[in-house]
Amino acid sequence: MILPSRRVLPALLLAAAPAGLPSPAAAEQGRWSPDAPSNRQLLPTFNYATVESVLDEIGARHERRGPAERPSLLVTFQSGRRAAVVFGSCSDGGAECRAISLQSGWTLPRGATSARAAELMQAFARRYAFSRAFVMANGNLALQRYLTADYGFIRGNLAVNLLAFAAQLDLFAREVLAPLSRR
Repeated sequence: MILPSRRVLPALLLAAAPAGLPSPAAAEQGRWSPDAPSNRQLLPTFNYATVESVLDEIGARHERRGPAERPSLLVTFQSGRRAAVVFGSCSDGGAECRAISLQSGWTLPRGATSARAAELMQAFARRYAFSRAFVMANGNLALQRYLTADYGFIRGNLAVNLLAFAAQLDLFAREVLAPLSRR
């Protein structure tokens, strides 16, 4: 398999992005550099230190939540949109985790019907395969992305995944929440 060079990758990301989705560097005001040598670093596991350092680079605020053996982070991206990072498959008291789940949820806007929500969610899910969009059993709306690091995870790939999830939150707000809020 032929991989694109680091200089071509940002252009490919922008070209492959849906209309209105900014490039990762533009999305976070250039704090993260796609050409940084640290992006090639292999993170052996997910834990607070490895994930928080990448969140810092992309300009996202974060707060630790949950018990040590089941760590999680409340993240606020530069857009102001919030998400949870929930660590999974953890050992060593939460110091070595093989997975993370990026999650955001919303209550159904007042006056919106669950049928209309389901219709918009299905359309969103068909258009954007990066994250899973679904209606939870309690009627709340959710967006989720699951990443595994059984054999490590490349630092730059984690940054791109976080930036893309942040951009998806904005798309979700525009394409699902805004139409549901209109009466």
